[in-house]
Amino acid sequence: MSTLSDVYGSLLIVRPPVPATVNKAGANYKSEVAHLAYSPRRAYDEWLSILDAIVACGGDAIYQFEAADEPFLDHAALEVDGDGEIHPAGSREVLGTLDQVMTGRVFAANGPWVTVRDRALRAVMPHMLEHRRGEAAYYESLLRELAGAAGLALDVAANPHRWEGMADVATVGERVVLTYAVPGHYDAMTTPKSSRSSRAGVAFAADHAGVPDDARIYAELVYPHFHGDTVHFGARPTNGPPVLAHYAGGLWGDGAAEVSRALGDGAILPIQRDDAVVQYAGNSRQVSNGVLVPDGVSAEFVTALERGGLVSHRVPLFELFGKAGGGPACATLYLPRSLVVPESLPLRYSATRAHVQARRERIPQTLRVDPSYFADKPRG
Repeated sequence: MSTLSDVYGSLLIVRPPVPATVNKAGANYKSEVAHLAYSPRRAYDEWLSILDAIVACGGDAIYQFEAADEPFLDHAALEVDGDGEIHPAGSREVLGTLDQVMTGRVFAANGPWVTVRDRALRAVMPHMLEHRRGEAAYYESLLRELAGAAGLALDVAANPHRWEGMADVATVGERVVLTYAVPGHYDAMTTPKSSRSSRAGVAFAADHAGVPDDARIYAELVYPHFHGDTVHFGARPTNGPPVLAHYAGGLWGDGAAEVSRALGDGAILPIQRDDAVVQYAGNSRQVSNGVLVPDGVSAEFVTALERGGLVSHRVPLFELFGKAGGGPACATLYLPRSLVVPESLPLRYSATRAHVQARRERIPQTLRVDPSYFADKPRG
């Protein structure tokens, strides 16, 4: 099995949203808005709907709960003061500080490129901005357990270049579109934005995964498309060859035309602007013959998928990603098709569903942020 034919497995890593849900970084066009009111429990419910849709498609979600969440559980409501301290509503007790909370961790698509080769589970880790680098430990822990369950060695490599993980990798048959951003091009029509994946970063990841040079298609992103998975995804129709569901306006210059030429005739399934920019249709996630789509996408987009023999599963995203920017793909990370682990493995959602669903009662219903917390903080 080639590296690219192995990418789209039916096991997907996910990461539970933190109970102290806040958009503190403002690193994309939706999260630049400093929202003051949140519902962590609704965010958790939306995350559960993604897991249930994965299982309904014939896949499974791989996850772990985290000890860092415990102080924020079993409170009906939370408050964040101007210094970023997190309190139970109406109390002066300090549960933690927002600067120490990995609020972006639910974006599992920013995880490593995982392959199986030479009896080893291999992973090239993303190279994120400083405030998200602590997320790597979660993936290393999961991969260690998965490797053990599969009887494989584990080989983890660092990427020395800026790379925001598999969110910038879209496989179409035996070709792969690798997206990156160039400062001054990416944000040419707006104010300077946070740095994103670099060409050197996506190239290093592809090297590590064993992708031949002639299989790669490099494409530059343009704001507000901060990752390739906000522009497109690799779709696998049941009645035809693989295609790239793609929004042409998400790439710099003539990038869309170059991608189309490289993939060949009939390999592009167009995504229209409203579906792509407003509804995050490019952030859909195919699992087996089903596709998780943001619940706001148009009927025309769903019909186009169904013409390929695919079954669409709409998932609600108002709280989980409506304020932060993202969709079903943002919350999931493909594991390779060739990875096989026991059905009863406790890391599997299907094996522990009752436990995962019972946890929702411990999640705070509301969280409010003092407006002064966002004062003088850069957004964008």
